[in-house]
Amino acid sequence: MHSGFYAIASGLLAQQRNLDVIGNNLVNADTPGFRTERMVFTTFQHELMIRKEAYSRTFIGSASPITLVDDVVTLQHSGIYQDTGFPFDVAIDGPGFFVVQGNGEQPFLTRGGQFNMDVEGYLILPGFGRVLGQDGNPIQVKNAEFTVLPDGTINNEAGRRIGILAVVSPPYVEQMTRLSNGMYQMQEGAVFGASEGYRLVQGVVEKSNVDYNREMTTFIETQRAFQSCSSALQMYDSLNRRAASTIAAV
Repeated sequence: MHSGFYAIASGLLAQQRNLDVIGNNLVNADTPGFRTERMVFTTFQHELMIRKEAYSRTFIGSASPITLVDDVVTLQHSGIYQDTGFPFDVAIDGPGFFVVQGNGEQPFLTRGGQFNMDVEGYLILPGFGRVLGQDGNPIQVKNAEFTVLPDGTINNEAGRRIGILAVVSPPYVEQMTRLSNGMYQMQEGAVFGASEGYRLVQGVVEKSNVDYNREMTTFIETQRAFQSCSSALQMYDSLNRRAASTIAAV
């Protein structure tokens, strides 16, 4: 198979994956705490390009036959904060993640603070588990009459401290495995410490940091690149078939 097919096919695959990443960003534009993803491209190997003439060879540059996906990175800047007035909504203003108990394995981490309360009065993130405090135990609020202070302290209606919300930061983002709905999970053996330089705001939700206009523009641009690769593949295939027919006729 000619190298041109590999070059065009790699472009098709790379652009298809980029469309998937951008589409996921757009779908989660309204998911609280969701973080935008960006795909990083790289090349396989640069080859020297040489022009051969009758009695000389001239170096004219370099090129790479294949485009590869190097990584998919997550942009961790904050999203827009929206007032809800709902006491179970809590947003982190600054770095860090809430800790959710999960199913007994590594705890979940999230920026989405749309909490609620289970039948036993524990603070939960619906669909995932109970929210943990700094002591590593679930926080039991018992009712909606509680106050969250900027440092994470939760007081009941009598002003008595119930617990302190855990807000943590992993030393390396690579130690987190990204899940769906803006959730993360620490990798086995990874450790995380208490975050610093943050404040919590009750009755507020942090929305995703997805820039809808930019994502739509990038989506159209990537779609055009995909279509260009598809057209180039059809042209290349047509030229090869014509060349094969000519050779067969000789």
